[in-house]
Amino acid sequence: MDTPDVWGIDGDIVAYRVAYVAQKDGETLEEACVGAQASLQSIINEVGTEGIIYLTDSKSNFRIAEASDAYPYKGNRAEVENPSMLPEIKQWMIDTFQAELQIGQEADDALSIGACTKGHGIATIDKDLDGCPGWHYNWMKHTTYYLTEVEADRFFYTQMLTGDSTDNIPGLMKRTGKKAMPKVKDPLQEMSEPAEMYAYVKQVYLDAVEDKGMTSDDDDVTRWLLTQGRCLWMRRKEDELWTP
Repeated sequence: MDTPDVWGIDGDIVAYRVAYVAQKDGETLEEACVGAQASLQSIINEVGTEGIIYLTDSKSNFRIAEASDAYPYKGNRAEVENPSMLPEIKQWMIDTFQAELQIGQEADDALSIGACTKGHGIATIDKDLDGCPGWHYNWMKHTTYYLTEVEADRFFYTQMLTGDSTDNIPGLMKRTGKKAMPKVKDPLQEMSEPAEMYAYVKQVYLDAVEDKGMTSDDDDVTRWLLTQGRCLWMRRKEDELWTP
Protein backbone atom coordinates (compact mmCIF):
# COMPACT_ATOMS: atom_id res chain seq x y z
CA MET A 1 0.00 0.00 0.00
CA ASP A 2 1.47 3.33 -1.11
CA THR A 3 1.94 6.08 1.47
CA PRO A 4 -0.08 9.32 0.97
CA ASP A 5 0.88 12.21 -1.30
CA VAL A 6 -0.25 14.70 1.35
CA TRP A 7 0.48 14.62 5.08
CA GLY A 8 -1.14 16.63 7.82
CA ILE A 9 1.36 17.87 10.40
CA ASP A 10 0.57 18.46 14.07
CA GLY A 11 1.77 22.04 14.34
CA ASP A 12 0.68 22.38 17.98
CA ILE A 13 3.45 20.08 19.18
CA VAL A 14 6.12 21.78 17.09
CA ALA A 15 5.04 25.24 18.25
CA TYR A 16 4.90 24.28 21.92
CA ARG A 17 8.24 22.51 21.99
CA VAL A 18 10.02 25.35 20.19
CA ALA A 19 8.39 27.96 22.46
CA TYR A 20 9.30 25.98 25.57
CA VAL A 21 12.96 25.64 24.57
CA ALA A 22 13.13 29.31 23.57
CA GLN A 23 11.81 30.42 26.96
CA LYS A 24 14.09 28.06 28.86
CA ASP A 25 17.20 29.11 26.92
CA GLY A 26 16.36 32.82 26.70
CA GLU A 27 16.06 32.87 22.91
CA THR A 28 14.53 35.72 20.95
CA LEU A 29 11.39 35.24 18.87
CA GLU A 30 13.52 35.34 15.71
CA GLU A 31 15.73 32.53 17.05
CA ALA A 32 12.67 30.51 18.06
CA CYS A 33 11.19 30.87 14.57
CA VAL A 34 14.45 29.60 13.06
CA GLY A 35 14.04 26.52 15.26
CA ALA A 36 10.42 26.12 14.22
CA GLN A 37 11.34 26.36 10.54
CA ALA A 38 14.05 23.72 10.95
CA SER A 39 11.66 21.36 12.75
CA LEU A 40 8.84 21.76 10.23
CA GLN A 41 11.13 21.48 7.23
CA SER A 42 12.67 18.32 8.68
CA ILE A 43 9.23 16.71 9.06
CA ILE A 44 8.21 17.74 5.53
CA ASN A 45 11.47 16.34 4.15
CA GLU A 46 10.98 13.08 6.00
CA VAL A 47 7.44 12.46 4.75
CA GLY A 48 8.77 13.44 1.34
CA THR A 49 5.57 15.03 0.04
CA GLU A 50 3.28 17.99 0.57
CA GLY A 51 2.57 18.91 4.20
CA ILE A 52 -0.42 20.79 5.65
CA ILE A 53 0.21 22.21 9.12
CA TYR A 54 -2.69 22.39 11.56
CA LEU A 55 -2.89 24.48 14.73
CA THR A 56 -5.44 24.72 17.55
CA ASP A 57 -7.09 27.93 18.70
CA SER A 58 -6.85 27.36 22.45
CA LYS A 59 -9.89 29.55 23.19
CA SER A 60 -12.45 27.46 21.32
CA ASN A 61 -12.97 23.71 21.53
CA PHE A 62 -16.25 21.80 21.39
CA ARG A 63 -14.95 19.35 24.02
CA ILE A 64 -15.12 22.04 26.70
CA ALA A 65 -18.93 22.00 26.50
CA GLU A 66 -19.11 18.21 26.20
CA ALA A 67 -17.00 17.43 29.28
CA SER A 68 -18.57 16.88 32.70
CA ASP A 69 -18.51 19.61 35.34
CA ALA A 70 -16.62 17.27 37.66
CA TYR A 71 -13.85 16.74 35.11
CA PRO A 72 -13.46 19.86 32.92
CA TYR A 73 -11.67 19.13 29.67
CA LYS A 74 -7.95 19.77 30.24
CA GLY A 75 -8.96 21.25 33.59
CA ASN A 76 -5.82 19.79 35.15
CA ARG A 77 -3.78 22.25 33.06
CA ALA A 78 -5.58 25.37 34.33
CA GLU A 79 -2.66 26.50 36.47
CA VAL A 80 0.05 25.59 33.96
CA GLU A 81 1.19 28.59 31.93
CA ASN A 82 2.06 28.14 28.28
CA PRO A 83 5.43 29.46 27.07
CA SER A 84 5.09 33.20 26.53
CA MET A 85 6.07 33.14 22.84
CA LEU A 86 3.63 30.37 21.86
CA PRO A 87 1.01 32.70 20.26
CA GLU A 88 3.68 34.54 18.26
CA ILE A 89 5.24 31.31 17.00
CA LYS A 90 1.83 30.01 15.94
CA GLN A 91 1.16 33.25 14.07
CA TRP A 92 4.56 32.96 12.40
CA MET A 93 3.65 29.44 11.27
CA ILE A 94 0.39 30.77 9.82
CA ASP A 95 2.16 33.61 8.00
CA THR A 96 5.15 31.59 6.77
CA PHE A 97 3.82 28.07 6.22
CA GLN A 98 0.10 28.85 5.73
CA ALA A 99 -0.69 26.74 8.78
CA GLU A 100 -4.45 26.31 9.24
CA LEU A 101 -5.82 27.48 12.60
CA GLN A 102 -8.73 25.34 13.81
CA ILE A 103 -11.65 27.20 15.39
CA GLY A 104 -14.02 25.15 17.56
CA GLN A 105 -12.00 21.95 17.30
CA GLU A 106 -8.41 20.78 17.70
CA ALA A 107 -5.63 20.33 15.20
CA ASP A 108 -5.98 16.62 16.03
CA ASP A 109 -9.52 16.65 14.62
CA ALA A 110 -8.37 18.30 11.39
CA LEU A 111 -5.61 15.71 11.04
CA SER A 112 -8.09 12.89 11.56
CA ILE A 113 -10.69 14.36 9.19
CA GLY A 114 -8.04 14.81 6.50
CA ALA A 115 -6.97 11.18 6.91
CA CYS A 116 -10.50 9.79 6.83
CA THR A 117 -12.03 11.94 4.09
CA LYS A 118 -9.04 12.71 1.85
CA GLY A 119 -6.56 9.91 2.53
CA HIS A 120 -3.95 12.23 4.01
CA GLY A 121 -1.25 10.92 6.32
CA ILE A 122 -0.88 12.06 9.94
CA ALA A 123 2.49 13.30 11.19
CA THR A 124 2.52 13.61 14.97
CA ILE A 125 3.99 12.18 18.15
CA ASP A 126 0.61 12.34 19.94
CA LYS A 127 -0.64 8.84 20.80
CA ASP A 128 -4.27 10.07 20.76
CA LEU A 129 -4.19 10.11 16.96
CA ASP A 130 -3.91 6.31 17.03
CA GLY A 131 -7.68 6.55 17.37
CA CYS A 132 -7.75 7.51 13.69
CA PRO A 133 -7.33 4.97 10.86
CA GLY A 134 -4.80 5.55 8.11
CA TRP A 135 -1.10 6.28 7.68
CA HIS A 136 0.86 7.70 10.61
CA TYR A 137 4.36 9.09 10.95
CA ASN A 138 6.09 9.62 14.31
CA TRP A 139 8.96 12.06 13.78
CA MET A 140 10.58 11.30 17.12
CA LYS A 141 10.78 7.56 16.48
CA HIS A 142 11.13 7.95 12.69
CA THR A 143 8.47 5.28 12.21
CA THR A 144 5.71 5.07 9.61
CA TYR A 145 2.79 2.74 10.21
CA TYR A 146 -0.75 2.06 9.07
CA LEU A 147 -3.79 1.56 11.30
CA THR A 148 -6.96 -0.09 10.06
CA GLU A 149 -10.36 1.20 11.14
CA VAL A 150 -10.75 -1.78 13.47
CA GLU A 151 -7.37 -1.09 15.11
CA ALA A 152 -8.29 2.58 15.56
CA ASP A 153 -11.66 1.63 17.08
CA ARG A 154 -9.95 -0.74 19.51
CA PHE A 155 -7.62 2.06 20.59
CA PHE A 156 -10.56 4.40 21.16
CA TYR A 157 -12.56 1.92 23.23
CA THR A 158 -9.46 1.05 25.25
CA GLN A 159 -9.15 4.75 26.05
CA MET A 160 -12.77 4.66 27.21
CA LEU A 161 -11.52 2.31 29.94
CA THR A 162 -8.19 3.95 30.74
CA GLY A 163 -9.21 7.58 30.28
CA ASP A 164 -6.58 10.18 29.42
CA SER A 165 -4.98 11.90 32.38
CA THR A 166 -3.26 14.44 30.12
CA ASP A 167 -6.65 15.85 29.08
CA ASN A 168 -8.40 15.22 32.43
CA ILE A 169 -10.60 12.46 31.04
CA PRO A 170 -11.09 10.13 34.02
CA GLY A 171 -11.77 6.57 32.82
CA LEU A 172 -12.75 3.50 34.81
CA MET A 173 -10.47 4.06 37.79
CA LYS A 174 -11.77 7.49 38.74
CA ARG A 175 -15.38 6.50 38.05
CA THR A 176 -15.46 3.22 39.94
CA GLY A 177 -12.19 2.82 41.85
CA LYS A 178 -11.26 -0.25 39.79
CA LYS A 179 -8.18 -0.21 37.59
CA ALA A 180 -8.37 -0.98 33.88
CA MET A 181 -6.01 -3.94 34.14
CA PRO A 182 -4.78 -5.83 31.06
CA LYS A 183 -7.30 -8.61 31.70
CA VAL A 184 -10.05 -6.00 31.39
CA LYS A 185 -8.63 -4.31 28.26
CA ASP A 186 -7.38 -7.36 26.37
CA PRO A 187 -10.79 -8.72 25.26
CA LEU A 188 -11.21 -5.66 23.03
CA GLN A 189 -8.34 -6.95 20.88
CA GLU A 190 -10.53 -9.89 19.85
CA MET A 191 -13.46 -7.68 18.77
CA SER A 192 -14.00 -6.13 15.35
CA GLU A 193 -17.37 -4.34 15.55
CA PRO A 194 -17.75 -0.96 17.31
CA ALA A 195 -21.16 -1.97 18.70
CA GLU A 196 -19.60 -5.04 20.31
CA MET A 197 -16.75 -2.96 21.74
CA TYR A 198 -19.14 -0.39 23.17
CA ALA A 199 -21.36 -3.05 24.74
CA TYR A 200 -18.32 -4.65 26.34
CA VAL A 201 -16.97 -1.37 27.74
CA LYS A 202 -20.39 -0.45 29.10
CA GLN A 203 -20.70 -3.83 30.83
CA VAL A 204 -17.25 -3.42 32.38
CA TYR A 205 -18.41 -0.14 33.94
CA LEU A 206 -21.71 -1.63 35.11
CA ASP A 207 -19.93 -4.61 36.69
CA ALA A 208 -17.38 -2.36 38.39
CA VAL A 209 -20.11 -0.11 39.77
CA GLU A 210 -21.99 -3.14 41.12
CA ASP A 211 -18.83 -4.65 42.65
CA LYS A 212 -18.15 -1.40 44.51
CA GLY A 213 -21.73 -1.20 45.78
CA MET A 214 -22.14 2.24 44.18
CA THR A 215 -25.49 3.82 43.41
CA SER A 216 -25.70 3.97 39.66
CA ASP A 217 -27.87 2.65 36.85
CA ASP A 218 -27.73 1.94 33.14
CA ASP A 219 -28.70 5.49 32.17
CA ASP A 220 -26.06 6.98 34.45
CA VAL A 221 -23.31 4.84 32.92
CA THR A 222 -24.60 5.62 29.42
CA ARG A 223 -24.34 9.36 30.09
CA TRP A 224 -20.85 8.89 31.54
CA LEU A 225 -19.67 7.01 28.46
CA LEU A 226 -21.19 9.58 26.11
CA THR A 227 -19.27 12.37 27.86
CA GLN A 228 -16.03 10.37 27.83
CA GLY A 229 -16.45 9.31 24.23
CA ARG A 230 -17.10 12.80 22.90
CA CYS A 231 -13.96 14.09 24.59
CA LEU A 232 -11.79 11.20 23.41
CA TRP A 233 -13.07 10.73 19.85
CA MET A 234 -10.99 12.16 17.01
CA ARG A 235 -13.45 13.46 14.45
CA ARG A 236 -13.51 11.46 11.23
CA LYS A 237 -15.76 13.90 9.37
CA GLU A 238 -16.63 17.58 9.71
CA ASP A 239 -18.64 18.64 12.80
CA GLU A 240 -18.93 15.05 14.01
CA LEU A 241 -20.02 14.31 17.59
CA TRP A 242 -19.44 10.75 18.70
CA THR A 243 -22.53 8.68 19.48
CA PRO A 244 -22.51 5.03 20.60
